[in-house]
Amino acid sequence: MPPAISEPPVATKNETEERLLDAALTLFAAKGFAATSVREIIEAVGVTRPVLYYYCEGKQDLFERVVRWKHDDAYEQLAGSLTATKGTTNRLRAIIRGTFAFCANDPRVPQLMFQTTFGPVVSELSEFLQEIAERRFAIVADVMREGLAAGELQGGNETALALLFCSLMDYHANLLSRFPDPQRRLTPELADALVNAFLNGVATERGATPQIPMSF
Repeated sequence: MPPAISEPPVATKNETEERLLDAALTLFAAKGFAATSVREIIEAVGVTRPVLYYYCEGKQDLFERVVRWKHDDAYEQLAGSLTATKGTTNRLRAIIRGTFAFCANDPRVPQLMFQTTFGPVVSELSEFLQEIAERRFAIVADVMREGLAAGELQGGNETALALLFCSLMDYHANLLSRFPDPQRRLTPELADALVNAFLNGVATERGATPQIPMSF
């Protein structure tokens, strides 16, 4: 058997690998990691077990490749967008807009992360998933820290604010990606309204209440 590829691919190497990653993403998103078998994956792709092990070391390695395949480019694009964007409000809008567009473009991705995060604990994936979560959380926390330093934010530290912001964003991304036509629901308008709600609150004494579009 040829040696397994040990490093995650920047891009799929050929059609077979692309079909393998795509089929694994579909199954992992629908059933979760634990309930998906290697046999189901190879049957979905129409290849043999040795072919799968040519491209990966096993199911865990395949799962990690699938996540990196979808997330690495998204994080690079987000980092580039934030570098070119000035002001805390605009940068927070860029984060949610980018996240919504990413999830709407392929709803299997948020479904996969929802399955993995809230499904049965998979000990062998815990370190990898923590790495993925910390990478994105650090991006948001950096924006919060810079906003606090500039006096554009107040009322907490960067960790607490990032956690609150991610909770607001992720709830909508995970929920609305499960409805039909997520591109109609995960809109820039909703993203901006959520940023306004995060920054201004919804108490009437603060002034105009942010209007959050109904997307259900």
